Amino acid sequence: MIREDELRRPVAQASAARIGIGIRLGSVGGYAVLGLLSLIYLIPLLFVLFVSLMSSRQFALNAASFPDPIMWTNYPDAWVKGAFSTYFVNTLIYTFVIVFGTLVIATLAAFPIARAHVRGSNGFYVLFLSGLLLPAGIIPQFFVMQQLGIYDTRFGYILLWLSRVALPIFIISGFIKSIPSELDDAAAIDGCPYIRYIVQVVVPLIQPALSVVGLIIAIRVWNDIIGPVIFLPSNSIKPISAGLLQFFAEFAAQWTLIAAAIAITASPLILLYLFTQRYIIAGMTSGALKG
Repeated sequence: MIREDELRRPVAQASAARIGIGIRLGSVGGYAVLGLLSLIYLIPLLFVLFVSLMSSRQFALNAASFPDPIMWTNYPDAWVKGAFSTYFVNTLIYTFVIVFGTLVIATLAAFPIARAHVRGSNGFYVLFLSGLLLPAGIIPQFFVMQQLGIYDTRFGYILLWLSRVALPIFIISGFIKSIPSELDDAAAIDGCPYIRYIVQVVVPLIQPALSVVGLIIAIRVWNDIIGPVIFLPSNSIKPISAGLLQFFAEFAAQWTLIAAAIAITASPLILLYLFTQRYIIAGMTSGALKG
């Protein structure tokens, strides 16, 4: 007599085989989609790189060809003609100060909100989150900066960025909520001051969140083009993104130099993203889940 489990075994094996085939097909489809998306992103980058290494004559004859000969001189020419040394220094100053200031402000604001140390902490949290959805309000910011006398100044531009702390607070507060509150009680019993506890205990524990926030802010500041055009009309204090726009206006007909300038501007961020993109994704996911 055939047992019931012997009858079910072929059916289960057939189902398992179908599931395995479906998983393999899904993996192949997923890799195909990822490959297509990679090509969509890589082809423009490679095209800019190739054009930046071409001579003007070769670009006019066949812009889609491989550079021959390779014109490395396009890069120093673009660097000198565009005065990118000044723009690059300005960008480094803005990036460092804004990233450091944002981390300090967001950490000091996120800790009492995450721990509910202030009355209406949930309301403050929702208020900060609303900053992720509301428009920037460029026109009111323009008039406020003019009235305060900080328009067209480094301080005004930095202060403008330091006010954009909605996303940093959201990420950092999510990590702080994962820290056991017993540490707060132990520090209070030992008489540890409030700021000292945040600096020596909380900050080391939320290093992943601080790294993610720092990288995101650095990328946003480096790529900012609207802010410098509106709030920094003086060329001497513009960052490299505005310098690239100015360079395009002056050398619109010299596409090989423009491509070299684009490569110069984008290369630091491309290298930064290649080495840190997994930390950005992991940190964003972890912060959202812990929050």
